[in-house]
Amino acid sequence: GKSVTDGDYEEDKRAEGADASPSIQMRSNFNETAFFMPQMATDAEGNVVLKFKVPESLTRWNIMGLAHTKDLRIGQFNKELVTQKSLMVVPNPPRFFREGDRMDFAVKISNISESDLNGIAKVEFLDAITLKPVNSELGLTNLEIPFSALKGQSTSVAWKIAIPQGIMAITYRVTAQAGNFSDGEEMTLPVLTNRMLVTESL
Repeated sequence: GKSVTDGDYEEDKRAEGADASPSIQMRSNFNETAFFMPQMATDAEGNVVLKFKVPESLTRWNIMGLAHTKDLRIGQFNKELVTQKSLMVVPNPPRFFREGDRMDFAVKISNISESDLNGIAKVEFLDAITLKPVNSELGLTNLEIPFSALKGQSTSVAWKIAIPQGIMAITYRVTAQAGNFSDGEEMTLPVLTNRMLVTESL
């Protein structure tokens, strides 16, 4: 996970003239809860500082706290925390792939920085078992797509893919970089065979 300060992930800042293409840190911890049960004591003014790591989802969190003394006096609070970055990639993947699927793998790119951003979005698909790239097996020839996102707005990019046979699970890695801002997401999806029946209730 990444430390959160004032509700924002720490931005990827680089000095002028530094290497323009360092490795982009990928977000891959998408747990739905961030549980902690600290043993904490107040200072002389009754304040407690909470420090913890949250999963790497770009989302809104509810934080609930309960404190009690040995004689069962209690206090509680309920706060809201937003984890976000100035540049965010938000893929829209299915719950699973299926052999023979043909689809547009779409990604929303959000810009909440103070300026317009122009950059490059990149995708990579790996066999989740062997971690070998399978971009060509999915029919991808161009992994990078340029994008432009106005200040405070979003844009989208998409790659056409076809799911081959013989791969049990596919890991996708999506990144976007524009100037000093970058973001990346990595997740693994199972691949169902055509012999497996799927029931969907509406």
